[in-house]
Amino acid sequence: MNIDKRIVAQAFSKAALTYNQSAQLQQQVGQHLLSLAPPRCYQTALDLGCGTGYFARPLLSKAQSLLAIDLSHAMASQAKSEHASITALVSDAEQLALANNSVDLVFSSLALQWCNSLSGALSEIKRVLKPGGVALFSTLLDGSLYELQQAWQAVDQRPHVNRFLTQAQVADAISNAGFNPQGLSAETVIMAYQHPLALLKDLKGIGANYVVGAKRRASTPAQLNKMIEIYQQDFSLASQPESVSATYQLGYGVLIND
Repeated sequence: MNIDKRIVAQAFSKAALTYNQSAQLQQQVGQHLLSLAPPRCYQTALDLGCGTGYFARPLLSKAQSLLAIDLSHAMASQAKSEHASITALVSDAEQLALANNSVDLVFSSLALQWCNSLSGALSEIKRVLKPGGVALFSTLLDGSLYELQQAWQAVDQRPHVNRFLTQAQVADAISNAGFNPQGLSAETVIMAYQHPLALLKDLKGIGANYVVGAKRRASTPAQLNKMIEIYQQDFSLASQPESVSATYQLGYGVLIND
């Protein structure tokens, strides 16, 4: 079932003013991704899935100019309002509104999981990269938010967590796009939340509350309470018994346009 980009854009637009407060994981992952950039001076960088422009300053420390692209108009506008020197555009990662061979560095952190075809998005990245250009990306992998998925499965059979690609599928997408990866790695990050509702609030706060294939009918209060009960019972942290875990499986790629 395809991702509805219109709904994705709407969800992220609604979250433009709350994103930074709820994006601790996104900030952590993006900082690690930046550390993987080969040390060189880049002329033009592209922040693909820029959100509010949180990484504009560190990217501008690596490049002379920065293009910031997001599927959400509100996110792109927020990035531009906070960083007047950047160029902000609204565009789909699978159909980039950029010329061939126009950028030296592409940075895309936790955005490409919202594409229907990862290989299609990576092909577009390859198209806009100059020869020798570098692409850095991070994405969620299969197994992310398994606690939330399992807690809901005990309540109903509706989808409550999106499906994510496996490491092998990501590697296949990279190969299909014509890249020879410079580096691929994976990481498991476990976030602690005082309550399952705090996790749901963060997901909504960053605009990541759209689940592909989910019906618009909301869960009943009884169903929600049952999910919370199961989540707290099965996924409390041993080191913090009053808190619950939320696991994220992360994939990182460093690609060179040979």
